[in-house]
Amino acid sequence: MKKIFIGLLVIAAGAGAYYFLQIKKPSHENNLQKELLVGKWKMDTFTIHPHDSTTGIAIALLSMVDSNLKAYHYNFLADGHVLQTIHDTVTTDTSYYEWSKKNELLIKEGTKDTTAEAFTISTLNNDSLVILSKDSSSFVFTKLK
Repeated sequence: MKKIFIGLLVIAAGAGAYYFLQIKKPSHENNLQKELLVGKWKMDTFTIHPHDSTTGIAIALLSMVDSNLKAYHYNFLADGHVLQTIHDTVTTDTSYYEWSKKNELLIKEGTKDTTAEAFTISTLNNDSLVILSKDSSSFVFTKLK
């Protein structure tokens, strides 16, 4: 009788362990409030962490080409457009954005563009936005009122 009872306890413990291990744990997915992205943003700082010397040279060339990089304003519209302007001119450059399934921000040059640059959103709230690129560069934006 004792052997049957111990056998049933072992079976029950095995079934419990199997059930416990098969239950999918809820994913701790980054719950972004994506609607907070809509609005006008200004870049405060950007930090670059080059992995090799060629990246550093490319960054130096980029900063020489466009010294007004931090003077741009980025207006994210609800329809997926990004309007990039320098605060004192009327010239506007248009890009497009969308969200990936992994909550990454995808920036495209055109609506039909199949290639997009993916950015990870580190912080998104009412007044600040921190975007991380794949090469570990970070862009810090503040919302304009």
